Amino acid sequence: MESTGEKVLYFECGAGISGDMTLGALIHLGVDAEAIKTALSSLKIGPFDLVPNYVSRNGVAGVDLDVIIEGEPQHDHHHTHHHTHTTYRQITALIENSDLTENAKRMATDIFTVIGKAEAAVHGKNLEDVAFHEVGAMDSILDIVGTAVAVDMLGVSRILCGPVHDGQGFIECRHGVIPVPVPAVMEMLKTSDIPVIIETDVTTEMVTPTGFGILEGLKAVFREAVGIRPKKVGYGFGKRDTGRFGAVRAILGEEYV
Repeated sequence: MESTGEKVLYFECGAGISGDMTLGALIHLGVDAEAIKTALSSLKIGPFDLVPNYVSRNGVAGVDLDVIIEGEPQHDHHHTHHHTHTTYRQITALIENSDLTENAKRMATDIFTVIGKAEAAVHGKNLEDVAFHEVGAMDSILDIVGTAVAVDMLGVSRILCGPVHDGQGFIECRHGVIPVPVPAVMEMLKTSDIPVIIETDVTTEMVTPTGFGILEGLKAVFREAVGIRPKKVGYGFGKRDTGRFGAVRAILGEEYV
C-alpha cells in the first residue's frame, strides 16, 4: 500500500455524532481552542465561551466540550434557548459578514445549507425562511462555525468518515415527541452516501441534525475501512449516556490506497 501523500481527516462515528462531539474531537486533536474562539468572536453574536473539559472515560482521555452562552451551558435540550439569529438568511449573513477565511465561510455555509434544506422539508417551509429551532440555538451556530474554522486550520485535502451509528425509539424536542433517527437526519439520509446503522438496544438519539449536517456539509466521503497512518487522534465526548463509548474519534493522517 502506498500513501497518497494527502492529508486527510477521518471521523469515526460509532457512538453517533453531534456538533459539540465533533468540535471537541478537533480541539483534542490539537486545534487551538483560543484561536477558534477568536475567529468565532467575529460573528458578533454576543458573549460566549468554549470550555474544553479534558476528561477520561473508560480510561480514554478526550474533550467534553461545553459551549456557554451568556454564562449558561447550552447543551441541555430541555431549557429555552435565547433565539436571536434563527432563520437561514440571518445565519448566512452573519457568516458572510464575519472575519473568517473564505474557506471557513464556505464550509460553514455549506453545513447550514444542508441542515436548512432538511429542516425546510420536514417543516414544509422555504429554505430562506426556515427557522433553525434546535439548530438555530446559539450553541449550534458556534459548534458548526467552530468546526468549519477548525477544519480550515487543519488544512486537510479531504474528509472521510465511517458508518454513522444511531439509536431508535423517540425523544422529546421543542415540538413534542419525535422518532429517532430524528426527521431532519432522516431527510438528509435520502440523498446521503453515508450509511446509518441503527443500534436497536439504544433508545435515544445519537445523531443530531447538526452532527450529520457537518459530515454532509463538509462533503465527507464514506469509507468502510480506511488505511490511514494517523499523525494525530482526538476524542470528543457527547452529553448523552448511551451505554456505549460515547465519543467521535477524529483521525488526522495520510491515506493509503
